[in-house]
Amino acid sequence: MENDLRATLQYVPLFRGRTFVIVVNAAQMREQVLAEVLLDLRSLQQVGVRLLVVSVGSGEAGIANRFVEEELCWQMVDGAMEEMALRRVLERGQLALMERPGLEPLGVEVTRLCQVVEASKLITFWPEARLAGVEDVHAVSSKAARDWKGAAAELLHHAARVCHEGVPRVHLLSEVKQGVLLQEIFSNEGVGLMVHTDAYMRIHALAQENIAELLAMIGRSMRDSHLVPRTYEEVEERLEDFLVMRIDENVVGCVALHHFPEGCAEIACLYVKQTHESGGYGRLLVRAAEEKARQEGVRWVFALTNRAFEYFIQQLGYEEISPTEIPAERQAKLRESQRQSKVIRRQLS
Repeated sequence: MENDLRATLQYVPLFRGRTFVIVVNAAQMREQVLAEVLLDLRSLQQVGVRLLVVSVGSGEAGIANRFVEEELCWQMVDGAMEEMALRRVLERGQLALMERPGLEPLGVEVTRLCQVVEASKLITFWPEARLAGVEDVHAVSSKAARDWKGAAAELLHHAARVCHEGVPRVHLLSEVKQGVLLQEIFSNEGVGLMVHTDAYMRIHALAQENIAELLAMIGRSMRDSHLVPRTYEEVEERLEDFLVMRIDENVVGCVALHHFPEGCAEIACLYVKQTHESGGYGRLLVRAAEEKARQEGVRWVFALTNRAFEYFIQQLGYEEISPTEIPAERQAKLRESQRQSKVIRRQLS
């Protein structure tokens, strides 16, 4: 996974003061993975995340003795007054550790603990076999998880129930892969599977305060001549033409829809961050632009492209047309630019 420091740092203020519940079964996890998780807990604590760790391993699989070796600020919580004790420990900024051998990671008791501490995340670790068939799926809504069929369906159904009980996000991570904890929660797409009830991905109109972020995002593609260069003033002048895609409040893609008097519109400035190119987001942005065009009474849309020509033709249902079929104003600009772009069109129903 390519490191995106800016996206990572944006999570720090979002997570500060939030409570994460992390369920660990030391008996099942690889030694290296467990050791790295314990180090990652320290990192989370340092950025202000409140942590409740529930150890569900039995016998020697308890992890209290391992905490002694780490520089963690923590306290064991147990007994009849556990709810009040939990809140006090977390409010003091300490990690709360509970030893609960045999507890189900997505069971009723863990869900209740999440409710007690008002957790924003429940993070669990699973054998590879339980996650088989969903390795390439990074996020699903709780509704989709409830209706999931086939591989990992039972696991997803349990995660959806936890979400229904008030936990916004449930993360299912591999218990044999190193580095998964921080990679999962400090990246837009993560390395595990997240079931969520809150907004994860959305496409919306570009706001003026986000113009600089948009230009910074597409700057590399402009330098490589894949996109037409644009200035702040040019984007500001046609602000209503632009849509941006956010994943976890990070802008990862954009598209523009430029109107012409002939009743058509051009789909332009289509861009998806390199770290997200394989997620199908380009298709979503194009379809969002087409839907915007339909709502505004546009009869057909066109685009100028070389690199994405086959993708538009084979995957999105476009057809190649002659440059003479697009508005004269756009033909003139194409000639001035001397770009050897192909022209593609799609009729809108």
